[in-house]
Amino acid sequence: MALAAPTATAAPIDCTTLQATATWDIRYQEQEQFPNPVNKVRLDLYTVTKPYRLAACGVVVTATPQTYTIQAKSTKALLAVMGGSWLGDFYGVGQRGGQTVYFDAAVLTIGLPDGLFQTTVKIDGYFAGSYLPPGVLMAVRADAGTLRPLVYDGSFRSVEVTPDVKTLEIVVKSSKPVLWERWVLDVVHSKLTFTKKFPFPAK
Repeated sequence: MALAAPTATAAPIDCTTLQATATWDIRYQEQEQFPNPVNKVRLDLYTVTKPYRLAACGVVVTATPQTYTIQAKSTKALLAVMGGSWLGDFYGVGQRGGQTVYFDAAVLTIGLPDGLFQTTVKIDGYFAGSYLPPGVLMAVRADAGTLRPLVYDGSFRSVEVTPDVKTLEIVVKSSKPVLWERWVLDVVHSKLTFTKKFPFPAK
């Protein structure tokens, strides 16, 4: 899909269309300005080479060459701008013809459908394709506690955390490049941060 940029004289964003995805995309439509065509914007923030910031509709999206952050007024609003999915598709990353390309690797799920921490939260997933190497590791950590295996010995394992969690973290160790190696949900500040490269913790 071709990327579209904001127009030179950008109209305000139609807030009902704003989405910031777990795959480092932001998408929205500018408000209608008859008779001009409606401009639909899609930006791939994974490939940014300089800092980017969008503040609109009660949401702040920032990106650097190494990080991608989405912040909203509440976890429920944060989930809404992410299209109802905290994670979803997890991709491998490569180069082809000088362009960044993505490979199906896994699907990650968090059982938090309404963005409200009222019940036990379950993190799970499954492999999609054969991109990830046999020794890949994924782990979950709540409130800077002990790492708990999400992927270990070649298989996914469900992890559950209590609803009073303040910070939820997922880290990845892979010998092949992946979309991100660290995912952090700051529940207190309704902020989600993805980091491309992150040293896998010892414990």
